[in-house]
Amino acid sequence: SREKELGTLEQLLVMPFTSLEIIIGKSIPVIIVGFFDFILMLGMVHFAFGVPVRGSLILLLILAFGYLLVELSKGLVLSVLSKNQHQAFLLVMVVGMVDFMFTGYAAPVESMPKPIQFLANFIPAHHWLNILRGILLKGSGLNVLWPQVLALVILGAIITPPSLRFVRKALN
Repeated sequence: SREKELGTLEQLLVMPFTSLEIIIGKSIPVIIVGFFDFILMLGMVHFAFGVPVRGSLILLLILAFGYLLVELSKGLVLSVLSKNQHQAFLLVMVVGMVDFMFTGYAAPVESMPKPIQFLANFIPAHHWLNILRGILLKGSGLNVLWPQVLALVILGAIITPPSLRFVRKALN
């Protein structure tokens, strides 16, 4: 009788979802909120500060979605590495500060030492900021931005599969 109760309890504790379904379920709200925030900020930049959108808005939105997916992959790994919410917050702050330094937002990457310029190529935000500036301010299209887009695609292909495996392993 005791063994039967334990067997029933074990069946209740088994998750009814696969790890991939859990990852997708956790990712969808983050993507929706991130994309909504991007559209909101783009609207503010355009309407409140008068920054023109000289390039294709559709291209910008598609590439923004792709960039969100790459950053989401990084975020999934950070969430698995963290033991609690406080640790996750601190880890995101450290990674975010490093990313910020390599974007070229505060200081041009071209003015940094050559090894740092090389490392900036491995930061998705560096390529995203170049894409954003190109489309918004210069009206650039894929014919000009393809190296940045290709770099984002390659970084996404490098970051996403291991992060999914890492998160799946942590869930099992």
